[in-house]
Amino acid sequence: MTDDPLDFVGSEPAAVPNPVGGLDPIQAHAVLGVEPAHGPFRGGQFAIIRGNGFSSQVRVWFGDTEVSADRVTATRSDRLQVAVPPGTPGVVAITTQNADDAATRRSLADAYSYDTFFATPEQGPSSGGSIITLIGAGTSWDAATKVHVDREPCEVLEVRGAAGGPQELDCRTPPGSEGQKSISISQGDLVDTVSGAFSYEPGAVLTGGLSGAPLGTELTVHVSAPGGSPVAGAYVILGSDFDLAGLEQPGGGGTVRRTDSEGSAVFTDDFAGPQLVTVAARCFQPESFVDVPVDTVRVDLRPVASPDCGDELPPSFGGASTPPVIVRGELVWGGGVEFQRGGWTNVPDAYRADERRAAYIFQPSASAESRFRLPREDRAITLDSPGGAGYEFEIATGAGSRTFYALAGVENRTVNPARFTAYAMGLLRGLYASPGEVIDGVSIAMNHTLDQALAFDITGPTASSRGPDRIDVRVAVQISNGGFAILPNAQIDSPLAGSGQLGLIGLPALVGALEDSKYAVGTRALTGLGGDAPLSVLPLITARDASQPIAVSGFVPVPTLNIGSDNQITWNRELSVAWSDDGRAVSLVLYEVRSGAGLIRWSIAAPPGHGAFRLPDLSRLPDGDLLPGIVDIVVSLASVPNLDYSALRTAQMEPSSWEAHAADVGSSGYAPTAE
Repeated sequence: MTDDPLDFVGSEPAAVPNPVGGLDPIQAHAVLGVEPAHGPFRGGQFAIIRGNGFSSQVRVWFGDTEVSADRVTATRSDRLQVAVPPGTPGVVAITTQNADDAATRRSLADAYSYDTFFATPEQGPSSGGSIITLIGAGTSWDAATKVHVDREPCEVLEVRGAAGGPQELDCRTPPGSEGQKSISISQGDLVDTVSGAFSYEPGAVLTGGLSGAPLGTELTVHVSAPGGSPVAGAYVILGSDFDLAGLEQPGGGGTVRRTDSEGSAVFTDDFAGPQLVTVAARCFQPESFVDVPVDTVRVDLRPVASPDCGDELPPSFGGASTPPVIVRGELVWGGGVEFQRGGWTNVPDAYRADERRAAYIFQPSASAESRFRLPREDRAITLDSPGGAGYEFEIATGAGSRTFYALAGVENRTVNPARFTAYAMGLLRGLYASPGEVIDGVSIAMNHTLDQALAFDITGPTASSRGPDRIDVRVAVQISNGGFAILPNAQIDSPLAGSGQLGLIGLPALVGALEDSKYAVGTRALTGLGGDAPLSVLPLITARDASQPIAVSGFVPVPTLNIGSDNQITWNRELSVAWSDDGRAVSLVLYEVRSGAGLIRWSIAAPPGHGAFRLPDLSRLPDGDLLPGIVDIVVSLASVPNLDYSALRTAQMEPSSWEAHAADVGSSGYAPTAE
């Protein structure tokens, strides 16, 4: 028997003498290591196994679990690429075997460790304040459990599940620097640390909104900039009318105050009911809350993107940008000679002189309704691209956990816009990288054919006299833990009248590496060929079964915006909205007044039951007004899960938090009040 430390299973082949004296002989078949050597117990992580004697038909086991063949890519005899299968927390052996040849079976003991917990989401803004959920198996978390992200406390909010079984723990992240960070969980004297479990990315969490006790005799307004810096000297106005007299005196001017050095303004009065609160400041976008029923308002002011304001705004959080990650690899098609590249057998030939076969690498989008964008022509991977077992590619990306998908098809760049029809798809997910890292030798197997069809049974919204009159349906593939794969031609545009039965073709079947994915259907009722308002947008519909039509219904009712005007036919700052009772319930109304071609955007949040109201005249302030000229006013009716207006958060005013919404738009003139 050999004294090699590897735990060989199967018959012992003869060793190949090593020409370098003093070293152990090289084994014909061996498992030498895996990178990374740990990962979440849910599986799905990208990993490279190194060894000797692998064939293109190699099989792989993590412990007793065999990796499905479509998740193993062997492009060389000394390395494999796999998607790690789900497992139980703890250490397991990695075993390989070429097809059914037991003589080639080899194992490396204690090669891979399944972590006891993982974080979702895996990324968050570097400003901190985002809520992450730690998902554990066999853990013993309780109210005394402490969590640290990169050695800084992560405030524990809730623990769910019994000790010893599946558990979930919510915590609020601290601020941090960009890049991958470890998460440590302390339970008494026991500390469990998972390296690279969370990544900070540039950005700030919106933490403003309404809170506190029912409004009585005191109302406090806190004003901050991105990153949480207090804004001193901002104007805070109650109601639509205010008097600037005595503003600079102690106690302010009655219904208007300026924030102090801590960004706070306090009003004392015997308030008879909910209040309209407006905040304005130089170089910031104004913001209002209608019918505030509580005693605390926190306002996150957004900066104005003007060069005149560059020296007046506080620095944004996040610091200098981090170096990109470079990923290099090959697109691999099967069917060729072992470890040599095969042809694009699932992509038809380009028969026209102005067409060619081409492939591109993409990263998933955060939104299923994103438009497909064809990369630059010089990013194309073609049959003439260099490569060994496949066709080479290179892409720059950010640090942390990354997912990629590739599309191969036929393109025509001589038409405008360029036309690309995809026929084949490949997927790579669970790749972890640090800032500035260069990762070589990855493979994307192009083994998914885009030939699946979907049908839809659509019940559209009730249209107003102005619209909507069209239905737009887009389908993406929701990749587990990786966002949405946006596909070309996966879109239908049809008149609203008679749109009940629609269908499209050109999607991948949800098998193999996509077996835990879903079809994500985004539906919009729009007005005109330009896709204008009035409009209504359904919540994302997900489905796995393509054999039955997908029911599309439950739109938010279409709003009708009303804009008040004065004798000069200019906007008099009065707003209201009406809508029918049919359709999905409305939980928030959001107005946005845009001036200067969108340079200034005044956001106004209101509860669904509000009536007509008039906003204060900001032109009477020294700073913070709209720009004179044409203003566009958009009203959105939002359906937001579990929204209580008295506890409204600024993040819930963002479309990304809305389950569904509808909108209308109008325009008017705006002129400052003559003094």
